Amino acid sequence: MKKIEFSTARMRQIARYEATFKDIIDNSSVNEYEIVFPEVYRFTLDDLYHAILGIKEADPTIGEFERYWFDPIYTLSDAFDLDRACGYSDDFDDTPEYLKGYPGLIVSDSRLFSDLWEELDIIRGLYDGEMLLSNVLSFDAVISDFKRYFANKGKPVEEMVFSTDEIKSYIAYFENDRFVKEAGEPQLVLARKFIEELCGQDDELALRVKGYACYGGNRLYPCDWNISREYMHRLFDKDDDPNYANTLGYIYYYGRCNGGIPEYDKAFRYFSFAAANGIYEGMYKLADMYRQGYGCKESQRTARALYGMVYADSIKKFLKGDDANFADAALRMGHVYADGIFEKADIIAAYHYYLQAEYAAKIRAAKDDFFGYKTVYNNAREAVERSRARLPEDYLAGYLDYEMPYLFGMLAEDNHKCELTRICNAGGHTDLLAKRIPTQSVPEPEDVLITIERLSLCLRTGMLSYTVDDDAEIFFKDDADQVRFDYCIWNKDNDRYEFYNDGICVAWSKSGKYRLYAPPGEKGA
Repeated sequence: MKKIEFSTARMRQIARYEATFKDIIDNSSVNEYEIVFPEVYRFTLDDLYHAILGIKEADPTIGEFERYWFDPIYTLSDAFDLDRACGYSDDFDDTPEYLKGYPGLIVSDSRLFSDLWEELDIIRGLYDGEMLLSNVLSFDAVISDFKRYFANKGKPVEEMVFSTDEIKSYIAYFENDRFVKEAGEPQLVLARKFIEELCGQDDELALRVKGYACYGGNRLYPCDWNISREYMHRLFDKDDDPNYANTLGYIYYYGRCNGGIPEYDKAFRYFSFAAANGIYEGMYKLADMYRQGYGCKESQRTARALYGMVYADSIKKFLKGDDANFADAALRMGHVYADGIFEKADIIAAYHYYLQAEYAAKIRAAKDDFFGYKTVYNNAREAVERSRARLPEDYLAGYLDYEMPYLFGMLAEDNHKCELTRICNAGGHTDLLAKRIPTQSVPEPEDVLITIERLSLCLRTGMLSYTVDDDAEIFFKDDADQVRFDYCIWNKDNDRYEFYNDGICVAWSKSGKYRLYAPPGEKGA
């Protein structure tokens, strides 16, 4: 293996494209050499700028650029201190202290360096090596970015000039409620400046950020329903996104721009757009309007059908961890049975759905304090209390005894594999605990939603337990304390509940009762 020693001066020439590895290794690969460096060379942004000027003048093919400059430097990245140049080192942050907190804006050498280096890496991986690099990389635009960045250095951020892409990248962060809450006032001031500039250019992102900020108000903009309505109309005219129509539906439904007097005909129109595109909020608000005959012919049948459609679809997403809409859907299904909307009134069925609504709304409100989410939670909680007061006397209990642990079968449905464990609980009794586990066929097992009205129990879970009698007979294959099963059945002949895995009985339980307890603090016997 040939040995080459690089001087620091030689490395600087290579970094600046004043020389390439072609001048050193000819047609060989850098891996065919033992290359010795006297010390690490700190590749700088200024080096990269001069390299771009040199590459533009040389106008190499992508293959030549890759073979004789990019790949060797990439391979010898430690010697050129590339991680530091790109800002990848954990102990290195070259962002000036006063410019921290401005994501999306290029305010550090490492950010500009890494953005360009990654672009070059993508180019050499995507395009034919015979093409000229100048055919796919706009050298003039890159050089302009460098010059703008160098001109910005040392200036206050409000005096800096940024590209449109940087500005959009920055204001996009303000679509995140948490970022808006945590941003400092200077960050908010700059965001408003950028948003106003782009709104004047009818930019969709800027219109959306401001339009939704004014919908209820936040730290970025105070509540202004008229601006929100105007911007939603502009957005919907530009791009008939059903989410914009849905927002307009809410504005008109609650009369936000009409002194609190609803404009139902307009609300119906825009909720119809949203519903036709599968937007849940549009569907259940449209159902509300059909139920009451607001802006349309009253139709209890249509309202019930829409409520059911939203519920059936949203529960699937809720079980996958999507908490966005299930609380609203379950609340309305509770109303269906509490008020008898094209169904026979049934307070127990209503209580069932209200428990789900309260549970889901509580989860959602804990993750996001959007003003409407807390309202839904309060409404669901009130509905639970209201319907609970109408339940039959002595209906609620602190626990229920079952002849068989039927919920274990529910866990094993849909090709799920479960783990069954026998444990001694805090009271000294025996529990059988089953939980869904990942498998090759189901790598991410979903939860199930358990709702038991008599226990005031609603729980999204992949794990359940029953307490068995103290004199229960329990068999686990090979005297194990834990087995896996993929289905379970009641064996009437042997009077026991059996668990199977791949067709083999791995456990069974024979108990007079299987006790399921209410959540702590719930009303019951």
